[in-house]
Amino acid sequence: MDGNFISLVRSTELVKGNRSSPSLERIVEFYEEAGLDYEHWSRGLNMHLGFYRRGMNPFDREAMIEQMNLEVAARLGVDAGSAAVLLDLGCGMGSIARSVAMNHSNAFIKAFTLVPSHVEIANSLSADAGLRDRIDVRRGDFTDLPLENRSADAAWAVESSCYAGGDSKEDLIRETARVLKPGGRFVVADCFLKKPATQLGPAVRRSYRSACENWVLEGMPLIEEFVAALERNGFRDVVVEDISWRTAPSLAHAPFAVITFLIKKLFAREECGSHSVNNLKASLLALVLGLSRASFSYYIVSCTRWN
Repeated sequence: MDGNFISLVRSTELVKGNRSSPSLERIVEFYEEAGLDYEHWSRGLNMHLGFYRRGMNPFDREAMIEQMNLEVAARLGVDAGSAAVLLDLGCGMGSIARSVAMNHSNAFIKAFTLVPSHVEIANSLSADAGLRDRIDVRRGDFTDLPLENRSADAAWAVESSCYAGGDSKEDLIRETARVLKPGGRFVVADCFLKKPATQLGPAVRRSYRSACENWVLEGMPLIEEFVAALERNGFRDVVVEDISWRTAPSLAHAPFAVITFLIKKLFAREECGSHSVNNLKASLLALVLGLSRASFSYYIVSCTRWN
């Protein structure tokens, strides 16, 4: 393993890739303030929706969230005992990486986030879990990774592709194609547009734009454009799974989570910062968008790097 990579990265420098500095700075500012609010959503500091399987308790949000981690891992096509190099692109505080590492005992995970505090939190939590020698989180832009060509066996991006550019997210896809070995798997889980944003009805379009603004998103990927970009960049065997109904039980927790978060702040006499307030607004708007089934779906998209 690369000893330099394993060292804790504390630098405030950021590889900017092809994206504008103001855009990246807005994302960092948002998550530096609102990131730890996700502890109220998930004890493990997961920052995404859950996956419901028949027989699960729909009131157990953490179990559904962990199931999403397992679903993503299952689609990586990596043997549990393999000494694979795996990439977490837009890793937040490293929750998915820790989950995957616990189920892939010999894998080494390189994870990337834009947010300095998330680097330190993620690496600290990995150390607490005894996983620091197999997970490392560094600050970097997933559109310009500090990795060699064809150096990774698989990669995932869970609810982070929406921070890449354009409808196709080609900057993310192109860079992932560059660093994956032939036969490497790429798995994306996110909410996708089913039609261009310009074709949304007025009320839905306003809700969508407000959600993007409050979450500082570049925009949700457009499924047809996304799949086309995968194929243009050498990915084959693309499988698109609509799991909207699987995510619905966890999404239904959003209003309750928002209300209890506000009550907690009230009793603690703590003020919500502007980004925390925006995060709460976007969480409720996500529920509205989730009901617009003609316009949005939550997909897991998986594919293989062909050559």
